[in-house]
Amino acid sequence: MRLSGIKLAGFKSFVDPSHLPLPTNLTGIVGPNGCGKSNIIDAVRWVLGETSMKNLRSADMEDVIFNGSKTRKPVGRASVELLFDNSDGQITGPFAAYAEISVRRELTRDGNSQYYLNSRKCLKRDVTDLFLGTGLGGKNQYAIIEQGMVSRMIEAKPEELRQWLEEAAGISKYKDRRRETESRIKQTRENLSRLNDLRSEIQQRLEVLAKQAANAEKYKDFKGQERQLRAEILALKVRQFETQSRSHESSIVELEAELETARRAVSETGNARVAAEIEQRVQAQKLNEEQGKVYETEAVLARQEQGLQHARELRQLKVRELDQIARQLAELQAREQREQQRLIEATRQLAELEQQVQTASEQEEAAQSALIEAEDDAQAEQRRWDGFVQDAETPLTQTEAERVRVQQLERARFQAEERLKRLEGEYAALNLAPIQASLQEADLELEGLTLELASAEERLQAMDQELTQLRDQRTAADTALHETRQSLQSARGRMASLETLQQAALRQDDAELNQWLREQQLAEAPRLASALQVESGWEAAVEQVLEGLLQAPLVSALDERAARIGNIPKAGIALLDEQQAQGGRGLAAKLSGPRAVLDWLSGIHTAADTAEADRLAASLNEGESVITAQGYWRGRHWLRYPRQGSDQGGVIARGQLLKQLKLQVEQQQAEVLERERVLGELRGRTQAMEQERRELSSKFDQLRHRQAQKLAFRQAQAVRLEQTQSRANNLAQDIESLRIAREQQAQELEESRTRLLSLEQIAAELRQRRADMQQSLQRKRDLVGRARLGLQQAQQARSQLQVNHASRRSAQAALEQSLQDLAVNRENLLERQNAEQEKAAELDAPLVDQAQKVEEARAQVTLAREGLRALREASEAVEQALRATIDAAHAAEQRKDAALEKLQQARLEFESLRAHRESLDEQIAETGFEREALFANLAEDAVLADWEEKLASILRRIERLGAINLAAIQELEEAQVREKYLGDQHADLHGALETLEEAIRKIDAETKELFRQTFDKVDAVFRDRFPKLFGGGEAYLELTDENLLETGVRVMARPPGKRNSTIHLLSGGEKAMTAAALLLALFQLNPAPFCLMDEVDAPLDDANVGRFCEVVREMSQNVQFIIITHNKITMELASQLHGVTMQEPGVSRMVSVDIAQAVEMTTQGENKT
Repeated sequence: MRLSGIKLAGFKSFVDPSHLPLPTNLTGIVGPNGCGKSNIIDAVRWVLGETSMKNLRSADMEDVIFNGSKTRKPVGRASVELLFDNSDGQITGPFAAYAEISVRRELTRDGNSQYYLNSRKCLKRDVTDLFLGTGLGGKNQYAIIEQGMVSRMIEAKPEELRQWLEEAAGISKYKDRRRETESRIKQTRENLSRLNDLRSEIQQRLEVLAKQAANAEKYKDFKGQERQLRAEILALKVRQFETQSRSHESSIVELEAELETARRAVSETGNARVAAEIEQRVQAQKLNEEQGKVYETEAVLARQEQGLQHARELRQLKVRELDQIARQLAELQAREQREQQRLIEATRQLAELEQQVQTASEQEEAAQSALIEAEDDAQAEQRRWDGFVQDAETPLTQTEAERVRVQQLERARFQAEERLKRLEGEYAALNLAPIQASLQEADLELEGLTLELASAEERLQAMDQELTQLRDQRTAADTALHETRQSLQSARGRMASLETLQQAALRQDDAELNQWLREQQLAEAPRLASALQVESGWEAAVEQVLEGLLQAPLVSALDERAARIGNIPKAGIALLDEQQAQGGRGLAAKLSGPRAVLDWLSGIHTAADTAEADRLAASLNEGESVITAQGYWRGRHWLRYPRQGSDQGGVIARGQLLKQLKLQVEQQQAEVLERERVLGELRGRTQAMEQERRELSSKFDQLRHRQAQKLAFRQAQAVRLEQTQSRANNLAQDIESLRIAREQQAQELEESRTRLLSLEQIAAELRQRRADMQQSLQRKRDLVGRARLGLQQAQQARSQLQVNHASRRSAQAALEQSLQDLAVNRENLLERQNAEQEKAAELDAPLVDQAQKVEEARAQVTLAREGLRALREASEAVEQALRATIDAAHAAEQRKDAALEKLQQARLEFESLRAHRESLDEQIAETGFEREALFANLAEDAVLADWEEKLASILRRIERLGAINLAAIQELEEAQVREKYLGDQHADLHGALETLEEAIRKIDAETKELFRQTFDKVDAVFRDRFPKLFGGGEAYLELTDENLLETGVRVMARPPGKRNSTIHLLSGGEKAMTAAALLLALFQLNPAPFCLMDEVDAPLDDANVGRFCEVVREMSQNVQFIIITHNKITMELASQLHGVTMQEPGVSRMVSVDIAQAVEMTTQGENKT
């Protein structure tokens, strides 16, 4: 795979779409400083996913978009595309079938960044994964080499230098897989922890739900009783409401009669009220009429007083107007004098301006004549020039067109020759046989892999079924073992509790007694309680009789031991002969044990109950007694009841239970051991099966991976074969067409060159004549310009004087008009003053008449008010009579309303009772009980309070149950199912965790092996390259640690004649050469698609540059080099040069030169010469 071209548009200084073709393995990029060469490096980094602004020499991401220049506007989008030739199929995976792969990245100013692979949108991760392990992936890519990178590599820490080797070895892919696997292990462990928490929670939940389910059953029972009682209480309430309703019906009839009486009284009082209201309205009408007269006389008085006030105000207004007119007359006289003076001055200035305007007009006429004469001369010269231009235009145009045609024909001929050579070389290199052979071989391998995959898949399915069965058996065995262990633990706990009680009852915890028994060598002697075998149900009777003897030790040779006993304990002691017996009379028939006990119990009869015991007591002989199974013991003259809560109670029953528990514990211990053995076997078989399944699955994955690789290779080869066949046909056609076109272009070029020589001689003569005529025409135009300027100046002077003259004349006319206006205003004011004085004299007489009219109106108002007062007194008497009738009517109405209110209240109560009864009927229906059945089952004397007390008792029981979870039964079943499901998940997660950890171990093993191989190969090449570059000396790589997963890598280099201890003691040029040797060693091991160098030869002298170029030329047979340089020696190395120019400030452009073609063209030119 190789880089065939770079396309840039809008990226930094490359604003125009630019294409950098890379047809050879040695390409040089040259240009002056600051022209944009390094922007090509930045473009390649950027399109491969670089996000560090420092590495892109930018402040933020938008800086990579062209930001404009003095002559260019900013653009809104940057685009960079890399074109790769994958005809060798180096890229595997989904893109293996493509002969050409394009990687493009676009960025807009809104921050939207998008990647494309073969014109399809993709993620940055897709681009990174595509080149992972090729020298272009990750942060430690070595395909792009800069000066700073050289120094960083040599001075890097061992751990950082290791990362370069990892990239060359392709370990970065393994590291990504390891990180993903570690992340899955972490997630699996977290899930396992959460699952353990869930299992703990669900187990606690199961315990709670079991209790809640029991309470829920009780709750349902109580709620049934509550529903029955509530229904019966409702029936009792219905019975009460029916009784109350019958009582309210009789009350309603009585209240209706009372209401009718009240309504008749309201009607009588209403008639009296109507008569009184009529009288009141008549009296009110008279009062309103008299009131109207009073209002009328008061209005007349108000109008007369207002007229008097108005006359006085008019007289005062006339006096003020006369004073104002006098002030205005004085102001007009002063203004007339000022305007007269201004008019005299304006007349003088106007006369002077008229003389100046006359002089300016004469000057303007002279300038106009001079301009006309100059324009006539210039127009004549222009006509001569136009005729010449018309005659010379055709030959000059023909010459320029022929020159452009010659250039186009030469360029087309050169391009055709170049293309013909390239196509002929490409056609000769085409070979279909290897591709067809590889296709047949791939088909055979795919057929074998398919058969192996089918067999492995069948075995995997069978193993999955066996594993499922084994896991189910293991889960069942684990559950059974857990249940058995729980039962064993419960039995042990109960046995320990019973043994503690038994020891206390038998005084086995009495220190003094135990010490005495040890002294008498009776510490291991059995107690009576453990030697008795009592018939079931008679344990209490035996314990009642043998109360103080149950803890007595059993001994042999009682007589001999009695003789040796001494130092009796303070609490006393009883000893029994251990001789056993069975059978007897009375209570002795109910047990077997020591003979001494049976003899004693033979005199005690048995009875079924206390009544029988009392009856038998009367016939007892001396020394006999009778006892019941419950311990009721009766003699002829005495009676003994069993103790309540005695520590001796239940000793015999407890002893028998302990024997049963010991037997049960022994059986369950044996069962636990057996279940553990079975479970261990199942676990071993499961683990072995899982290991075998993992190995088979790994083999299956490998086979599937090999099949996918081979299938991708086969598809790529098929596409390649088809493309190669198509390409061969197209090349043959193109070559033939180019050869014919080349002959035609050569003939056209020769003809065009001949025509161009003839046209250029004619054009030279015409250019000389055109220069002479241009000078003459320019002189004439200069004269016209000067004449036109003089005329403009004269016109401006005349126009300014005319404007001033018109302004002065307007001012004069305005002053004359102002004086006339002032005279007219003065006359008007004098006339107005005389008229106002006459009006003021006329206003004095009406004032006296108006005052007399006001006094007459006041007298009439007084008379009208006296008549109104008399009418008001009569109206008040009528009002009092009306109020009395209204009060009587109100009282009757209130009585009616009270009766109506009582009736309505009674009806409401009746309706309320009926509604309550209907509501109760509805409630009874809602309970689900039949109404008639409830009444039939209720006694006639049933009391509501008793039923409510019963309901309260049930409610208290429900309340004592506390919060009830009615869904507890269903939740318990669901929780049990979920607990089993979580257990299955727990086992699956454990299996997944083991699988992932095994994957980590495999990755680590492969990484170690790959790193060791890579280190050895790079070290060998580095040892070989270093002496070639330096002309001697030695260099090597060494590891800093034995752990191949974590060890660093250190570079050791000693140029010829030096014995330096560290590489830091080398000069800058020596460091650069050492780094170059190491980088070239990496390339030789794992060649990247290309190697892009940015002025790495800058610190080297000519000798070192020469050796460096020799190594690069040697490696260019397998590696594509793109070198940015200022060094002439390095330029000579390149087979193709691309120049970067910046003729337009801020805009970079490409200029390409094929060195081989340039040399060939130069040689051909020299041969022709």
